[in-house]
Amino acid sequence: MPAKLAIVTGSNKGIGYAVVKALCEKFDGDVYLTARDTERGRMAVESLNRLGLKPKFHQLDITDDGSLAEFKGFVRDNYAGIDVLVNNAAIAFKMDATEPFAVQADETMRVNYF
Repeated sequence: MPAKLAIVTGSNKGIGYAVVKALCEKFDGDVYLTARDTERGRMAVESLNRLGLKPKFHQLDITDDGSLAEFKGFVRDNYAGIDVLVNNAAIAFKMDATEPFAVQADETMRVNYF
């Protein structure tokens, strides 16, 4: 039987990283730390490895259909399903962003909520 599966999106830093850490300490199964940037994701996994934890890494950009499809296929081919999903990936425009407010609002809603 395949291992249980926990996935945390946008988890190479901050709250997502802390959730991965906690899941590694308590969840009986594979915990995936995901990030848009492969290097940052692998560095986060290495940091958790130094604490004696063993998360797995997979690149995932929730705004990229190709990345989503690749990860979906990976999960389908290797697991019976997803047991825990923490959708932590999000964006926030900076105060000096030049995009019109409507564009910022649409993109924020698309990424953070849909």
